[in-house]
Amino acid sequence: MAVVKLSTAGLTNYAKYSSMLAGNAPFSASAYDLLETTTLSSSASGVTFSGLDTLAAGYAHLQIRAVVRGVQSGTATLKANLNGDTGSNYSYHRLEGNGSSVSSAGGGSIPFLSLGKVPGTSDSSEVFAPAIIDILNFSSTSQNTTARALSGNVGDVNNIALKSGLWVNTAAVTSISFANSSGDMVAGTRFSLYGIKGA
Repeated sequence: MAVVKLSTAGLTNYAKYSSMLAGNAPFSASAYDLLETTTLSSSASGVTFSGLDTLAAGYAHLQIRAVVRGVQSGTATLKANLNGDTGSNYSYHRLEGNGSSVSSAGGGSIPFLSLGKVPGTSDSSEVFAPAIIDILNFSSTSQNTTARALSGNVGDVNNIALKSGLWVNTAAVTSISFANSSGDMVAGTRFSLYGIKGA
């Protein structure tokens, strides 16, 4: 097999690169960065992430990953308020399944974002409900803030739920407060806040 020598003489705009990027900017995919985690060491009425305009500056969206349990005897609701707003300025849609049936609902003019179930003392002591919550375009000042949540529960209420919520306000989100609709949340409840890069 003949060996052919490549000459630069016939190449236009010849440039030599020491990197395989060949002068192109590196590709940076969307990424999740852990910004803060709060784990309750004793029962508490809620968890708040504040100063988000600084803590999450430069991120497009927020995600909260939570495991929650309450002090109430039955099942309660995991709720959130944005920027301390407890007025009837929220709405929701939900789709839930329990293995044998499916239900859906929606509503408006409620005083919080409804995000999932909170098991209580009538459930086994090991039962904590997980939830993954996205707050989209949280720093926008030109649109109402939307949220979506995937949550599940095993106990008095066995279900998996998809929920979406709307805060009827165009202010940038600077704080998010989470609470149990029926009392305190127990020790071991954990909320982790992530910043999401990308569009």
